[in-house]
Amino acid sequence: MRQRDSGFTLVEVLVATGLVGIVALAIAPLMLMAVQTSAVAQEATELTANGAEQMEILRALPFSDAQLAAGGSIVASNAGYSIDPAAGDANRYIRWQITDENPSRKLICLVVGTRESIWGPPREITLETYRTDLQ
Repeated sequence: MRQRDSGFTLVEVLVATGLVGIVALAIAPLMLMAVQTSAVAQEATELTANGAEQMEILRALPFSDAQLAAGGSIVASNAGYSIDPAAGDANRYIRWQITDENPSRKLICLVVGTRESIWGPPREITLETYRTDLQ
């Protein structure tokens, strides 16, 4: 009498492989969504960092500086009120508009955006701040 060898049969291995394949197919869309979400989040983080850097440059200028004169546009590039294309990336732009609200307060509205996005439509980030002449 022969003892039966222990181990898996070919049928058991094929069933297990099929189950693993079905689970992998079910998880694949979630993995794609995770990659897309990560890419969009990275792009938004970079845009926010670029905008915050430019906003800090504008906020550091003296209140009476000519670069803080009212003007500019957030929808079109204007000389002196935009960086288009942004350094290092021809796809990005930074635009700002300065509005004199009263003699001692200015509103700075800054938009950082992309012309094309890795996933989905182009993106824009808007930042606003007030600059005052209070000593």
